[in-house]
Amino acid sequence: MNLRTFLSVGMLMLFFSFGAVAQDDEVTTEDLYQYALLNVTVDQMKAEISDVINGMIKNQEGVDGKRYKELAGAYGDEAKLAEIGAKDFEIKFIEVIEEEKAERIDAIKKVNQILATKMMGDRGKKYKAVKAAIKGDDAVKAEYEAIVAKIENAQNADEAAEPTSSN
Repeated sequence: MNLRTFLSVGMLMLFFSFGAVAQDDEVTTEDLYQYALLNVTVDQMKAEISDVINGMIKNQEGVDGKRYKELAGAYGDEAKLAEIGAKDFEIKFIEVIEEEKAERIDAIKKVNQILATKMMGDRGKKYKAVKAAIKGDDAVKAEYEAIVAKIENAQNADEAAEPTSSN
């Protein structure tokens, strides 16, 4: 290989490596879509926590939503629990609920981390770059919000199309 060919190949490699670096920093529509899909999924998981907690409250004899809020507000403070007249079963109930919430929140954090690092790739760097771009650029934020709306609309259409079971 002569010097001229060597330099040409070297220059091409250098050119393409700079191009690759520039593309890595760029937030694409695909990146926004993956980030949106990740966040919609996590939001659904968070909403499920509320559904589970509300179901537990509904099924607990002697505790309604108002009483749950009182107990939750006093949770962890023995004096406040005594002040609101919390019974042993209510204290145990709120402990069970708080444990359930904590377990689910931890699971959501793990899922979010796995999705951010594996789905978006680059060990979470792409996730952080997209998040920063959305916060720092109104046009990127608008594109992201439009993608989220499309995903949510598609999910709502799928839910509406699902046959309901009659028991």
